[in-house]
Amino acid sequence: MQLQNKNRIAYLTALTLLFSYAEMLLPRIVPFFRLGLGNIVILLSFDLCLPSFLILTVLKAAASSLMGGTLLSPFFLISIAQSVFSGLLMYSLFYLNRRFKEKLLSVYGISVAGSALSALIQVLLCTIYLGKGTLSLLGPMLLFNTISGILTAALSQTLKIQPANNIGGLGGGSFPLATAANASSATLSTGSNAARNARFKKTFVLAALLLIFAAAVLLIKNIYILTAALVLALIMQKLSKRKILLLPHLSLWIFVIISCLFIPEGKILFKIWNFSVTQGALFTGIEKALKLSCVSALSQCAAGLRPDEKTLLGLSLGYYRRLSDFFRNAEGSLFTRIKLTLSAQEL
Repeated sequence: MQLQNKNRIAYLTALTLLFSYAEMLLPRIVPFFRLGLGNIVILLSFDLCLPSFLILTVLKAAASSLMGGTLLSPFFLISIAQSVFSGLLMYSLFYLNRRFKEKLLSVYGISVAGSALSALIQVLLCTIYLGKGTLSLLGPMLLFNTISGILTAALSQTLKIQPANNIGGLGGGSFPLATAANASSATLSTGSNAARNARFKKTFVLAALLLIFAAAVLLIKNIYILTAALVLALIMQKLSKRKILLLPHLSLWIFVIISCLFIPEGKILFKIWNFSVTQGALFTGIEKALKLSCVSALSQCAAGLRPDEKTLLGLSLGYYRRLSDFFRNAEGSLFTRIKLTLSAQEL
């Protein structure tokens, strides 16, 4: 991949992370119900060739999962699938619309179509792990994603994001193109080869251990062992200097348990009107919630991993660190801080 294209994709990926970070500052109680502000960038990247565009959608999901702490959970695979397939649909609709001289769909229609497919993929894939009870969320999610699709389309027309073919590396001006000599210095110093190799080995070993731990957790069915594994994972998260936020775990537990209760199993414990809470469904929900909380904590540990700065993912995270630093230091409302960051001449 040519350096110019590499920098463009990395910068666009960083922008999706910036919007995702800004979205995290907004209150969210129910898992999966996200505005998806990162799609603003996707809507402005249709000028990329198809292979580059697909790489962007994969990087968007991977980088977001790494930063958000869901890399080792089943949600990562869901994120990849929805990002790629919804992005591919929007890309196809854009060029189909172009053949019809822009008379078939507006950017709003393209955005809503992508959001709707994203909701469908999320719900269908969640049924594999959580059961068919999650299908009850399809209607509300389609409605929510329709609204979010309209919002992201409106913002894509409002915010002044530079066209992808004008984006380059970090180094002054409006993100001018990085050269081969300064591309790596635009993120972090690579250091000597020995130091880089040592960092790579450390990262590889830590990633392998976390992956093995997460895989083992997903195979365990004993609630007591899962509870102990969760405590250990939270300790590891604390040692990794990642904050332990209880609200995401609590909302996850509520969502998972309620989803499982829609599939009655075993002895009836009590009834709420015509809805029966069964012992088997309750224990299944607790087991799955423990597993997801545990791999979520392990994913938070993985958020400390730093990919090689010469890779696309590493370069993307380097751009994101510069953007997010400026965003955090900016003043004003959330929308104002985003506009200031996008218009920054020097980071």
